[in-house]
Amino acid sequence: MTMSFIVLRGQNGRFLSSVFDDIKITSEIEFSRAVRVSETEPVPLYLNFYEPDGDTMQHRPLVIMIFGGAFVAGSRNFVDMVTYAEALSHHGYIAASIDYRLLALMNFSSPNFVRAGYAAAQDVSSAVRFFKANYDLYGVDTTQIFLLGNSAGSIAALYEIYLDENERPAETYNDYDLGELHSSGFDYYRNNTPTVAGVISQWGGVTDLEIVDEDEKTPVCFIHGTSDNVIPYDSGYCVFMGASLMYLYGSHTISQRLDNFVVTNELHPFEGEGHNFYFNNSYNLVQNKFDSCFYITRDFLAKYNNYLGGLQSYTSGNSFITVYPNPADNYINIKTCNGKAIESKITIYSSFGNVVKELYVNADVPNVYVGDLAQGFYVITLNISDKTVYGKFIKGL
Repeated sequence: MTMSFIVLRGQNGRFLSSVFDDIKITSEIEFSRAVRVSETEPVPLYLNFYEPDGDTMQHRPLVIMIFGGAFVAGSRNFVDMVTYAEALSHHGYIAASIDYRLLALMNFSSPNFVRAGYAAAQDVSSAVRFFKANYDLYGVDTTQIFLLGNSAGSIAALYEIYLDENERPAETYNDYDLGELHSSGFDYYRNNTPTVAGVISQWGGVTDLEIVDEDEKTPVCFIHGTSDNVIPYDSGYCVFMGASLMYLYGSHTISQRLDNFVVTNELHPFEGEGHNFYFNNSYNLVQNKFDSCFYITRDFLAKYNNYLGGLQSYTSGNSFITVYPNPADNYINIKTCNGKAIESKITIYSSFGNVVKELYVNADVPNVYVGDLAQGFYVITLNISDKTVYGKFIKGL
């Protein structure tokens, strides 16, 4: 599939642009074995691993993708998961699209739906810990692992970061005890931590708002259609196959709770859109809608992956820059980390890779007017000692 991304050109646009022509895909890597709900024998769980071909960066940010399908259907090979993984790898990330245990339709019930969601979160935790244990083999920066979920996959991702042992749903103890959230998987990575650097939740929710605690600081990006009648944007019953399965708190409600706790999050409502809105009725991607979600995801990752700060790692010595205040209102200041004056043309790019401002500066700490820019994420480039260096800032209201 051809992606319609507008890109910055060149290797130094990594994480903001499609800078790698080729990627490598390794399929069916077994990362766990676990028993499905209402069954007795463990099944293998696999992932597909995507990485830039020819990459020389030793440890890279990783995005783990979790497909949707109401915990009864779906695949790591779904077109949205594959398209995300390929696009992110071209941008310089590594990515993994994972299996999780699905509930057999013959065992479908409201309690088992809850149990299946919990089991899926266990499998997400297993994938995180698998990569932390094998970080050298796969070239993973273990401090920069992100989760990206779709629908049921988002529920699993939010459980993974929010659910404590004393908050487990009662259903997870019934029939047979599913065990602690982070106890699943192979023994050799059992003691690795399940923490992640951020979550992108596409039309997800949680069954209990109280599990979202003030001390849980993982940045979350919420993407949700305001007219979603499967997993509600605000709160209400999750409807599947015409049945109201459980009460869910959607993206808007979770975001408001995080705002009250002053916990970093982003809410991106899509007015009038329903569930899974980047698919059409034939379950093909609607390109412009998918692109919108990808841009939001790309910009969120760029803010929190430490490598757009990490773009500094593509400069030499101490010649990179600091941009402040950040977020900015009407002006930004630009300062070199070695205190030297800046004499250079400055180019400011939008998150879509468009040039929005160019000017020449010659000052110890240039002061640049950005009050005419729209709210959003921006990248600055300038030349210091014959090298292109990068900075970033967020333009506030």
